[in-house]
Amino acid sequence: MVAHFSYDVPKKVVLEDLRYHLEESGFVIKEYAPEDAFLFTDFKLYDWGTGRRLLAVAVHVNDKITMTGMGKMDVPVSDLGPTEDLMKIKEVDRLPYSIQKRTFLELVRSVSGLGYETINHWP
Repeated sequence: MVAHFSYDVPKKVVLEDLRYHLEESGFVIKEYAPEDAFLFTDFKLYDWGTGRRLLAVAVHVNDKITMTGMGKMDVPVSDLGPTEDLMKIKEVDRLPYSIQKRTFLELVRSVSGLGYETINHWP
């Protein structure tokens, strides 16, 4: 999951805005490198009672803002065995769109609300 945004203020201001916004949204900043205009969050838990979903975000500010989301989710691994072994957190390449919509795309909308314009890659 990747989103790009345009900006027209200094990189340090953008990175500080996004850091504050992510912290206010419940993310814990794991790595913050203002000299490289980069930050990385720890996984944030989304639990709707139907299984856990985790989302981490990496932000890199260069000629545009690149926000990359990494997800994990509960996946049934077996129907035999102890109850605690039936659901496991697994890393997946792609979260289902319904989960992306409630996690990453909601974050993208909130960043757009800060005044950073989403760059649309579709013709």
